[in-house]
Amino acid sequence: MDVVFVPIHEGGHLLFRFFGEFISVAGGTFLQLAVPLMLATYFFFQRQAQGVAFCLFFMFEQFLPIATYMADARAQELPLLTIGDGDDVIHDWNYLFGKLGLLQHDTQIAGTLRIAGWLGMLGVVAWFVWRGTRSTAATEKDV
Repeated sequence: MDVVFVPIHEGGHLLFRFFGEFISVAGGTFLQLAVPLMLATYFFFQRQAQGVAFCLFFMFEQFLPIATYMADARAQELPLLTIGDGDDVIHDWNYLFGKLGLLQHDTQIAGTLRIAGWLGMLGVVAWFVWRGTRSTAATEKDV
């Protein structure tokens, strides 16, 4: 599923490039998380709990590859993807953490994000199961 989000991430860089380098670099991760969140919002207003759960689950799942990328900020061992000229490729999180003065904390931030991703996914599953048991109990009560 993560491969589906690669073009969304790269598209975020292109979409936000007009707002400067920092926003353009951050825009990849922003769009990677914003797309499933916007879809979840759509399904929420359509009162489609399955769609909300699916989209929120995959939004939180994206915390895991983002955390892996963050944890690589200093080491820069992961292969990098880009659109266009490969000579201009930079490591998003090395750049962002460097600009924010947080580069030495890359693995700690990544670990926290990874935990948040797992908690979010478990929370979505728990909510969906709770919602299902609640509606089943209401249906049995009506019978």
